[in-house]
Amino acid sequence: MNVGRVSAVMTADPITVSAQTPFKDIAQLLTGNGISAVGVVDKTGALVGVVSEADLLPHLWEDRKPRWRDRRLARKATACVAKDLMTSPAVTIDAEATLAAAAAQFARTGVRRLFVLRNGKVAGVLARRDLVAVFTRGDGDLEREVSERVLRDQLGLGPDRVRIEVRAGIVTVVGRVERRSDIDPVTRLIEELSGVVEVRNRLDYVWNDVA
Repeated sequence: MNVGRVSAVMTADPITVSAQTPFKDIAQLLTGNGISAVGVVDKTGALVGVVSEADLLPHLWEDRKPRWRDRRLARKATACVAKDLMTSPAVTIDAEATLAAAAAQFARTGVRRLFVLRNGKVAGVLARRDLVAVFTRGDGDLEREVSERVLRDQLGLGPDRVRIEVRAGIVTVVGRVERRSDIDPVTRLIEELSGVVEVRNRLDYVWNDVA
């Protein structure tokens, strides 16, 4: 499992509806499953939109055809099926995108959730809280992954050359590598791991191979 990827933290197989799913059925799906949105898919399974709680609320307006309101929202106030309620296009992200890319997508779009695609089909849904949850990972677990997966397996660096300390998600790396160009990959690979708050790279090098 690649813990630095969206696929590792998303909720798989989210609830979806068809374009003709009635308003009331959608409301029951949201409340009955404790979710805030459902994806709308076509006959091929491709995502064509999203119906969220916000898309249903215009039905509570006292005047369902207010001239001064946004026309798109006014249409939702009288919509009866998913295709007329949904927001389209949906904001999506690929299942193999990094968590950093997902965080940037949230910041850029302001949405509360991203529908996750794999090969063009819905594979999951990612909420902002899913990203926050990665920082609850234990320091011991994170330290083992840095030592074994990154330093030993990927970079061939043993504890005789490089040592690490993890406190509150902050990874401090000390020691000496052969070349100056070996230092940056250490930081980059550790930063890709979920639960890393910061990398403090204090590595030294034997010789400078960077012009």
